[in-house]
Amino acid sequence: MDKDWDLDGVLKGFFVVGTVLLVGYILGRTSALGPHGTKVLSTLTFLVGLPSLMFSMIATRHISDVLSQTGLISVVTAVAVMALFAVIGALARWGIRRITIGALSTGIVNSTNLGVPLSLYVLGSATYVTPIMLFQLSVITPIALTILDLTDPDGGKPSIKRILTTPFRNPVTVAALLGILVSALDLHIPTLVLDPLSLIAQVTVPLMLIIFGMSLHGLSPRGGSGDGAPTLVAVILKSAVQPVLAWLIAVFVFHLDTFSTFVVTACAILPTGQNVVLYAVRYRVGQSLAQTTAVVTSALAVPLLLGAASVMN
Repeated sequence: MDKDWDLDGVLKGFFVVGTVLLVGYILGRTSALGPHGTKVLSTLTFLVGLPSLMFSMIATRHISDVLSQTGLISVVTAVAVMALFAVIGALARWGIRRITIGALSTGIVNSTNLGVPLSLYVLGSATYVTPIMLFQLSVITPIALTILDLTDPDGGKPSIKRILTTPFRNPVTVAALLGILVSALDLHIPTLVLDPLSLIAQVTVPLMLIIFGMSLHGLSPRGGSGDGAPTLVAVILKSAVQPVLAWLIAVFVFHLDTFSTFVVTACAILPTGQNVVLYAVRYRVGQSLAQTTAVVTSALAVPLLLGAASVMN
């Protein structure tokens, strides 16, 4: 995956993304879209926009562009930091439910609202975040939610059917898997089918950035009993250990070119996904851990990405 790139192009990409984020933040701060604006836009993007974007991007590319070495490195590093957090948490006796939320905070990146736009505008294609997105949605999330369900003191045990069908009840996962199938079989999608999806996809990325910008208003680190140490560990693993590990594997194991090395490092730098905060709220555990990690890693993401781009340029 050799590609010409320069720091100037990366900076322009960040400027574009940052400007739209600012628009979203202003909309959120002024409540211009009403109290339910973020929820409505998020639902529209999740059910219609992002599936259209994923399918149209993946189905029109060769399968090797989607399931690549860079994607493998992203998956390996995510699993590594999650496992490391779980080991530390077990030794410190933080409890399985808090450990689960903490592990998600280190391994689940914001691959949708922030990852896709950054991948598209800074790296040139949204497919770079596809492998980690698929892995998160189809493997990590079902396992983690099952653990939280099974250990919920107030809830019943989930059925086997519910556990097995969790990935396929997510429209983004389904669209991405269908796109991979079409790409792998080298099927031709009629223009009449692809054009409407591509049209919807064009507005999806700006919408995701606006949603992320709106969500930043009112989001702040929270203090919580017993969450100080887990939060510190999660932030260090997410914003320091994972990017360094991704860089080491890319350079010394796979011997990737400079651009591909930047891709895997950038994907590792992406902050904690906001869906982890939703899971913490839903299951009433580790809320301050998830929210503080999301805020701090989001704040660190841009300077870290700019630093990586400068060093690797």
